[in-house]
Amino acid sequence: MAEHVRRGTPRSKTGANRRLLNYPRAGVAGWTRWLPSLRLVGLVALVGFVAVIAAFSIGYAMTGIPSPNAAAAGQTSNVYYADGKTQIGSFKVENRKSVGIDKISTDMQHAAIAAEDKTFYENRGISLKGLSRAVWGVATDNYSGGGSTITQQYVKNYYLTDEHSITRKVKEMFIALKIDQEQSKDEILANYLNTVFLGRRSYGIEVASQAYFDKPASELDRSQSALLAAMIQQPSLADPAEEPEKYEGRFRYVLNGMAELGYISQAEADSTQLPKVNAVKKENQYKGQAGYLMDAVRSELKDSGHLTDDQIDRGGLNVTTTFDKDKVKDAQKAVKKLPKLKKGMRVGLVSINPKTGGIEALYGGPDYYKRMQNQSTRDRAQAGSTFKPFALTAAFENGYRLNDTFVGSSTTFRNDGTPWHVSNYGGSSYGRVSLLEATEKSINTAYAQLNVNMGPKKTQEAAIRAGVPKDTPGLDSNASNVLGTASPTTKDMASAFATFAAGGVYRAPHMVEEAKDSNAKSIYKPDTEGERRFDKAVAAETTYALRHVVTSGSGTYAQNLGRPAAGKTGTSQNNVSAWFDGYTPQLATSVSMFREKVVEKDGKKIVTNIPIGAYGGRGAVTGGSFPVQVWTDYSKAALKGTKVESFPKRGELPEVDKPDDESGAGQGRASSEDTSDDEPRRTHRYRSDDSQKKGSSSKKSSAPKKTKDADEDKKKSDDSEDKKDDSDDSKKDDGGSDDGGSDDGGGKDDGGKDDDGGAVSPKPKPSKKKDSGGDSKGDSKTEKKASGEAARPEDD
Repeated sequence: MAEHVRRGTPRSKTGANRRLLNYPRAGVAGWTRWLPSLRLVGLVALVGFVAVIAAFSIGYAMTGIPSPNAAAAGQTSNVYYADGKTQIGSFKVENRKSVGIDKISTDMQHAAIAAEDKTFYENRGISLKGLSRAVWGVATDNYSGGGSTITQQYVKNYYLTDEHSITRKVKEMFIALKIDQEQSKDEILANYLNTVFLGRRSYGIEVASQAYFDKPASELDRSQSALLAAMIQQPSLADPAEEPEKYEGRFRYVLNGMAELGYISQAEADSTQLPKVNAVKKENQYKGQAGYLMDAVRSELKDSGHLTDDQIDRGGLNVTTTFDKDKVKDAQKAVKKLPKLKKGMRVGLVSINPKTGGIEALYGGPDYYKRMQNQSTRDRAQAGSTFKPFALTAAFENGYRLNDTFVGSSTTFRNDGTPWHVSNYGGSSYGRVSLLEATEKSINTAYAQLNVNMGPKKTQEAAIRAGVPKDTPGLDSNASNVLGTASPTTKDMASAFATFAAGGVYRAPHMVEEAKDSNAKSIYKPDTEGERRFDKAVAAETTYALRHVVTSGSGTYAQNLGRPAAGKTGTSQNNVSAWFDGYTPQLATSVSMFREKVVEKDGKKIVTNIPIGAYGGRGAVTGGSFPVQVWTDYSKAALKGTKVESFPKRGELPEVDKPDDESGAGQGRASSEDTSDDEPRRTHRYRSDDSQKKGSSSKKSSAPKKTKDADEDKKKSDDSEDKKDDSDDSKKDDGGSDDGGSDDGGGKDDGGKDDDGGAVSPKPKPSKKKDSGGDSKGDSKTEKKASGEAARPEDD
């Protein structure tokens, strides 16, 4: 009995299982008993269905909408001239721009639906038939695409990749379902049309519409829409401008689909013909000056706007620049007037609005594709005597006046206990000269003495305050810095002189007016308020002195501008570089000319500056020749039609004790008979060189306690300036032209020395005062200081 119970228990359990599953089937003989019963089939189907639902639910819940892929999310950034309408160029990885559904024509919307997803407005984002076909194709390695809804294609283009795998298709399905729940059909359709590739490097319907038909997507007609919709499946099949017949079949399919859906009649579909398509435009947006402008804009967006290259190339930015299209052309024309440049010669030009700091024009080189380094913003050249105005402003702040006198002949100065020999251009001697005359004629010895007495640190600091970057190569605090040993860019010098033009207010130079993101939100806008760096009276006095450079000094060619102008010429040692930095109240412009050569040193190729040499019929290029000619030609065109403005009147300079004479050459003060613009050739009564040493004259500024004579001189000077501003400012001074005629900057150096003023006169005897208004280029050889100061270059 016990044995029966022991054996019967398992038999009873097995019987129960058989009754539940009826497998193998009871009461059925032979092999058919192994066929599953309907009960078993139903149970398996139910379990499978539950499992599928569970898997689908888990997959749907676990699949989130990812971030857009970088390529699809990116949009082209467009850059415009100052008018905000004329495009300079664009930044892009591919050409892409997104628009809303209201910016896409109804015909285009209907054509896309007829071509790609006729059930778009009814389906829930996926097509089970198409999905099954795609999964089978991937599994059998015979996937040919197609079958996806518009929503699925949008998901693939915007969020996923073109990877052919079951995993990707499943993710695509789940994301499409979610997108269909979260976005309206209009949003999905617009987003889809913004991501499709349509050939000619065009991503999105807006860019494609411009590329093929030169119109926005909102203006696409039925024929144009049908063609673009036909191209969605095979955009690279052919260019429709060259082989339109290759799209004829698909074109008809789209039109018939539009008729089937009731968007158009069949008669309209049959009568619609392939549209005329524009020929392919050559991609040449960086040719000529455009490349330099675009490169400069990119640099500013990165450096000042703190944007990355990726944000610039894919951000869909709208960038309005400060570039004036006409002024950019004026700059090109002015440079093109020069004689053919020698190998390695470079020309830079930067023009700044001193009231904003905005760069309105620049010349980067003849062609960006030939040389991609901007000659105005990246190339450097020694500044020469264009650095003297920085010493001049510092001098006014430290008690000096324009009628203070300095040595005007070759002299050896005491420079921190070390002899420093300085000469003027061509060995010229001027005797004792006032600071004004030293500025007009760019007399090296006078400015060298001033710098030694005042302290070269003050010149360095003034240059930095004006706008020369403190990390500029060669911008040191040694005595020779006043002669332009620093090597700034043309932009740097234009910025510094713009500070003078703005009455002592520095405004950072910039090329971007404003940058907005794809949602029209401002993301970068430079500050144009500015910061006062120099006292108004100091800036006005500097301008007054620099006006005399134009009216009776080394920059007389600029009188051809016909309106008040101030500026300074400059030429470096051995004529390696030549400059003219000048300004009117409305515009500050710097022009540089220099020459470079690539040499090999220690196995590396480096760029070095070399002498320009004879050029354009002249024995040497100086600041008062071709640079001032380019400046004048450009400024004439750029300011044409604008109001003639006057410079601010001179004011009261700071009352401070000026430094003692440390140079050993003696300093004095002249009693000026006349300093008005009406009589640029002044005579002075000089005090004895020893007068200060004996204590017979005060170290105090001579604009000190106002005297009747001082008041009258100042008033007379100011009145004369105002009268001259309203009169013919183009009247030439008798010392500013070759052989008595007008100086065209291109005359021959017929026997005399070119003194950088355009004036050619016989070389003066060392002991006699030179009478021409030339820019004195010193060819002094500098004795190296014991303190380690580097030898300075010769200067104009």
